[in-house]
Amino acid sequence: MKNIWHITKKEFVSYFTSPIAYVAIAVFLVVVGLKFFVVDEFFDEGRASVRSLFTLLPIFFMFYLPAITMKLITEEKTSGTFELLMTLPLTDAQIILGKFFGALGFLLVTLLFTLAYPLLVGALGAPDVGTIVASYVGIILLGAAYIAVGIMTSSWSGNQIVSYVLAAVICAFLYFQDALVGIFWGGAKRFMEFSSFSAHYSNFLRGVLDSRDLLFFVSAIALALLVGVWSLNKRRWN
Repeated sequence: MKNIWHITKKEFVSYFTSPIAYVAIAVFLVVVGLKFFVVDEFFDEGRASVRSLFTLLPIFFMFYLPAITMKLITEEKTSGTFELLMTLPLTDAQIILGKFFGALGFLLVTLLFTLAYPLLVGALGAPDVGTIVASYVGIILLGAAYIAVGIMTSSWSGNQIVSYVLAAVICAFLYFQDALVGIFWGGAKRFMEFSSFSAHYSNFLRGVLDSRDLLFFVSAIALALLVGVWSLNKRRWN
């Protein structure tokens, strides 16, 4: 645990040692806020709801989170520190988990700032607090799954752009797979919902905390991280 904590702290702090993280968070909040309040005409709806906000976040996170994970393993390779990292008394699992929790911390900081939107909505009306809490649990789990996928693709490639594109495409497919498959084969749509991120995430938006959805996302995160560990282990011995 000590080794994981050291890597987690190192990765988390590294995000905020340059202005890029602050700019990224600011741009993200502005874009999401404009979409929520202006484009979606929140003030014209006449009801206090943040559902459209949590419907937007998975789409924005498909592009936002791969940008913060694309460097986690790839940068180690391009900067020449990957070989040094492999010589340290660290297991591949510790490296992957440390980088995962560091990126997860960055995600939580980003979501912390989004609390301003529900608070503003609460000042204007009486939103369902239970639904908001469940939605935050859902978006944290979904975001963590995106991060795990991003770390997995970062362990595959030595190029950050390739890692970013792969992560964004895989996240988009996992989220929209039931709808995409349903276009060509309607009968398979229901089957694909079992492994669709959007199908499981939608239950959180309704305020439902189902153990099956929690288990699904935890399993998806674990699987992606395991693939990342396997990929790192393979490179260690190549």
